Amino acid sequence: MIKWILLILTTVFTTKLYADEAYFQTRCDSIKKERETIRSKFRHGYTIKEGEYLTSRDKFLFTQLANHCSKPKKSGSAYQATSSTSTRTPNSNWLLNQKVSNMSLHSDSYKDAAKLDAWSTFYKLPKRCRKKGIGSADFVWCSEYRGKQKDLFEAQWKEHP
Repeated sequence: MIKWILLILTTVFTTKLYADEAYFQTRCDSIKKERETIRSKFRHGYTIKEGEYLTSRDKFLFTQLANHCSKPKKSGSAYQATSSTSTRTPNSNWLLNQKVSNMSLHSDSYKDAAKLDAWSTFYKLPKRCRKKGIGSADFVWCSEYRGKQKDLFEAQWKEHP
């Protein structure tokens, strides 16, 4: 008897979940269509009052899409394959946080391979510039520091035969 109750409850809840998913997907599709309609109205003439309404409605719909419709569609097999591999890891940025040994600094500043290798060896990025979520003051400091280091490198490179 308990097995039958569990079977019925499981069936009801899974059916409800699939129905909710289908409902949300149709709602997401309708939000996308409404945003497309608003964007087409932006390209045509409108009054100031209409423009304010369209802008606020577009922002609201954008927020709704971001909050409720960020999951990929089931039908996109290529997209689904890439998203399923990224969902296996607890942190989607895990690759960015990996330490890499013998990592050289990428720069397109120099076309000469020897000069680029010398620059990669010379310039070491300070810890202050490697922080996650770097502030604007640190960003400016890092940019200025890199410029000074580049000037110093150029002076040493000219002396190098």
